[in-house]
Formats: sequence, C-alpha cells, structure tokens
Amino acid sequence: MTRTTDASVNLTYELDAAPSKVWRALTVPEYVSRWLKRPAIENDAPENGALQPPFELQLISADPDTRVRYRIKDNDAISVVTFQIGANDAGGTTFSIVHEIAMSAANSNNRTPLRAAA
Repeated sequence: MTRTTDASVNLTYELDAAPSKVWRALTVPEYVSRWLKRPAIENDAPENGALQPPFELQLISADPDTRVRYRIKDNDAISVVTFQIGANDAGGTTFSIVHEIAMSAANSNNRTPLRAAA
C-alpha cells in the first residue's frame, strides 16, 4: 500500500525476513550505509562534476525491534523517515516506511526533490 500527500510518502511491504534481521538492517551502521545511500546515476562521473555529496543521516530514536526514526538532510531540505517493523502471520515482517518532509531552508531557492527512502 502506498499513500502519498504533499508532505509524506507512506509505504508498507511484507518481507520474508524475520523482524530481527530487518532490525539489524535498519540499525547496524555498515548495513544502513549499504542501502540508505544516494542512488548512483548512470552518467555520474567525477570529470563531469555531477557527483554530489551524500545526504546527512542522523538517528532520532530507536525502539528495539519495532521502530527507527532518522532525520535526513538532503541539500537544504530536511525530512524524517520512520521505519516500523512487526512480525506477520507468515513468519516474516510487515515493514512500513513513512517519509515526511520536515522543512526546507527559508533562504533556499533549491527546489531539488527529496529522495524517498524506498
């Protein structure tokens, strides 16, 4: 299920992995850095100056095995991403993502859209 508003994107997935494995993917720094990173663009290369620094990721809160919240600063925009996990009837995980735009710098003319977490 996907629900989108002007300020948020809500996604829910059913995963085959156990909740403990999903929790590790959300909280172990090496794992987080693998999948929560700026996607590569095919024509990005240092010589054309198209590469941008990665966004800033800051942990806001973590409720063991159930919820993790991160603050993301991408260019001048700030958003909050909440990941919720729970066991499902199939032995896997119900995985929900809520990506909310928190704010954009008032003096910024940058209209670059934020990248959703999923």
